[in-house]
Amino acid sequence: MLAQTHSQIGTHHTDHNEDAFVVTDITDRQLLIAVMDGYSMGTESHFVSGLVAKLLRRIAKQTGLRAFAEGKTFSAAELLEQTVKTLFQELARLQADLDLDEKELLTTLILAIVDTSGAEAEIIAIGDGVINVDGQITEIDQGNKPDYLGYHLREDFADWWAGQRQRYSTQDFLNLTLATDGVLTFRAFSHDSYRPVREEDLLRYLLDERMDEESEYMIRKQILYIENTFGLRPTDDLTVVRVML
Repeated sequence: MLAQTHSQIGTHHTDHNEDAFVVTDITDRQLLIAVMDGYSMGTESHFVSGLVAKLLRRIAKQTGLRAFAEGKTFSAAELLEQTVKTLFQELARLQADLDLDEKELLTTLILAIVDTSGAEAEIIAIGDGVINVDGQITEIDQGNKPDYLGYHLREDFADWWAGQRQRYSTQDFLNLTLATDGVLTFRAFSHDSYRPVREEDLLRYLLDERMDEESEYMIRKQILYIENTFGLRPTDDLTVVRVML
């Protein structure tokens, strides 16, 4: 298995990269990956995406320790629900403990639990973003009004979970890629002449194409290639996490 990651600030942002990501083991065969995008109109939007990343790493570690201690094996679907439930509860607790306003807790989240032994994954998207599974690219667009998790922290988790429709399952995959919606914001940054490219070809190249040099820095090299060849840079913060089996 090879995991590749990249995150960068968009050209229309000046102070902070409001995205964050996580790639961390739960067990020796199960992996948690996620990308987050803080709401630009929220309060210190980089704070909540980073906070969610830290919480997810801790949740993955604690889940793995519990599974080992109890000698239990959880499916990817079970781990996905457990992880989101614990995140939901932790955010609600921190909101109360730190007296956080709702606008301080608004971030998108695309989260996947990957079973590397069975090449399967369970995925949930909370808000906007893009998912690629072996060339099947799904754009999740909520019309600039993402239904952030932070809106629902006072609700009953079971009721909220039952209403989630942006859930995906995949089996026997070779390439799973999660991206924030900055991947849809590549725009020309100069008036110089460059080769034209269609957005769908750009997405396929960045999210699905397996390169000869499969290093952990490959996504960064692909973005530089897009910049130098097509004269395009992402205007919004961009984060990509790719797992290849």
